[in-house]
Amino acid sequence: MKTKYYWITGILALAFFLIINIPAAIVINPIKDQLAQINIQHVSGSIWQGSAQQITVQSKHVFKNVEWSICVFHLLLAEACVELDTEYNTNPLSGQVSIGLDNAIQAKNLKTTMTAHALSQIVTMPMGEIAGDISVYLETLNWQQGGVPSATGVIKWSKASITIAETAQLGDIIVSLSESEDSPINAEISNTNGQLAIAGTASLKATTDYQLDLTLTPNDKASTNLKSSLGLFAKPQANGSYTVKNNGNLKQLGLM
Repeated sequence: MKTKYYWITGILALAFFLIINIPAAIVINPIKDQLAQINIQHVSGSIWQGSAQQITVQSKHVFKNVEWSICVFHLLLAEACVELDTEYNTNPLSGQVSIGLDNAIQAKNLKTTMTAHALSQIVTMPMGEIAGDISVYLETLNWQQGGVPSATGVIKWSKASITIAETAQLGDIIVSLSESEDSPINAEISNTNGQLAIAGTASLKATTDYQLDLTLTPNDKASTNLKSSLGLFAKPQANGSYTVKNNGNLKQLGLM
């Protein structure tokens, strides 16, 4: 009986060893032509731990110098999971990404940094020219195609500025993300060392309804022109601050 047990254990161990050491190119090259939305170039290493020179998704999202390793624990849960280290549009990106049986995408410890200008090239921003450096740390991110993502983490925008008629120096902005039962994304917004003190909240519901509530308070660094510009889109208050309150639906804005 013990001999049979050892034989089975040995065979399983050998099979596992062989599978994890299969060259990634042997598996990926025959099927990559069938992946219409994904173009994978120059694969090396093994399925367990490998790399690709470039992966292009939907002809516009380019990931370069992609390195991956398989998450062992997620295999036991029948989930495809990898630890990724790559560059997205020359910006470093790392984290753990998994896909469940329901095709829901989950990410943990997702990190990236980029300039504000680079962000404006990726996402159409409803504002003037922006500058500064942005770092993103998402502790968790959950998304299923057609739905609203949920996220927790912190976004920091250092040396932030926006130029419309003139440049507004906003200092260092911190956006703390959390999720709740009603809102997959809640954000607390604040800043330091700017011409304006910024404080407020934003939220996004599963129905794609959003709500924004900000208070902007100019300080002695703010010019007269900047204060006048605030009155074009914010409501002046008796204490010298300005409030921005807005709500609507992302679908109506064409963002989803």
